[in-house]
Amino acid sequence: MTSLEIEIGLAPRVEHECPQCGSTRLRESLVKSAFWQDDRLVVVEDIPAVICEACGERFYDDATVTALDLMHGDGFPAGDAASHMHVPVFSFSHRIPAELVQLAEAEE
Repeated sequence: MTSLEIEIGLAPRVEHECPQCGSTRLRESLVKSAFWQDDRLVVVEDIPAVICEACGERFYDDATVTALDLMHGDGFPAGDAASHMHVPVFSFSHRIPAELVQLAEAEE
């Protein structure tokens, strides 16, 4: 699952070890996550997660992953949205050196 996750809550520490970095500084929290549904960007909030305070990795239990998969499969119906937000869109093209753009175009 590809997403952009933003921590939104604080909770007690969890007594486990992070499989990514080995830290025991883990805690439960609620997060926001952004998903692409075709050409639409949607945000799901209040997702329960365990967060490693050392490396920032986030972990979800099976029930949470299943619920997110079902929401994605349902297409995130607009009528079910809790709220709406305006998201700015930026272009990265002007930050790429011209020679790299030409090289990429030549490979196509």
